[in-house]
Amino acid sequence: MIQLINALANFILLAFCIWAVLNKRLDTQVFGTAALSMVAITSFVNIARPDVFGFWAEQAEVVSNVAVAILAVWFWLRWRKCNCGGKP
Repeated sequence: MIQLINALANFILLAFCIWAVLNKRLDTQVFGTAALSMVAITSFVNIARPDVFGFWAEQAEVVSNVAVAILAVWFWLRWRKCNCGGKP
């Protein structure tokens, strides 16, 4: 059951990342696009778990956590820019 929940969560995360990167109205810039792409790739690897990926298949959850941490910093910087006017 937990594997099904994990696969569903990864599928939703993959769909969101693809939507966010391809959406023309969402200005993700380079940093956001790279982080969203990394999350999408690791979500795909978590779903598929192909043996061809070797290291990536084994460490995809770690890479996914790093990518989500990068996204958290990116979202915080974007929020700060929008709500604080870019003041330090």
